[in-house]
Amino acid sequence: MTEIFAQGDLLIERVPDVAPSGTLAETAEGVPLVLLEGEATGHCHAIRERVTLFRDDDLARDIPAGLYVGHLLIASAYARVTHQEHAPLTLPRGTYRVRRQRELGPRDARVLAD
Repeated sequence: MTEIFAQGDLLIERVPDVAPSGTLAETAEGVPLVLLEGEATGHCHAIRERVTLFRDDDLARDIPAGLYVGHLLIASAYARVTHQEHAPLTLPRGTYRVRRQRELGPRDARVLAD
């Protein structure tokens, strides 16, 4: 069964471990890594623990264009995703695929209901 975590417009899916590839971003302990920044409010989804974020588009071919953020490798026991408007989200050690959730408007709701 796939483990999926959500925080606002961020969706995080646990995936099998893979070696980091593509574009890499690593952080030091306490230095925030911003996963996603709000367009209107400027609030952000961020991690302060030491993690590796890498972006490899070949690993996200099934995600619609513009929604893929990257893959997150957590080597320590956990990492906590924080946001000013949401409760913290604690992710255990592992590899995760991070993406933006698509927002549905009223027109989309009608289409889904038909």
